[in-house]
Amino acid sequence: MFLIGILVVVAIVAEIFHRLNPWKKPEPPYEELIEKIKQADWYQELWQDEACRHVLETDPHVLAYYSGTYEAKRLLENRGFQLGLIDYVKEQAEKVVLNKR
Repeated sequence: MFLIGILVVVAIVAEIFHRLNPWKKPEPPYEELIEKIKQADWYQELWQDEACRHVLETDPHVLAYYSGTYEAKRLLENRGFQLGLIDYVKEQAEKVVLNKR
């Protein structure tokens, strides 16, 4: 029981230090992250295609990929997450093209 009490106190102190850490770098603003995403090569490549651009602008599922700061950072840093978005956009763009015919 004593050991559990010590572990709880250590966890609480660690969480307080983590939240109040003066050396922690501040989070970049959401707008800055969105600008970085839109300047990325893979995003620019998608933007060049008219059908993909339409999906990027209008599809709510695409917006969910960078709906918050965490998601936007993940999209910038995680290649797998980027590939997921690219595949989704291309798949939806293909459906848009087929529907127009």
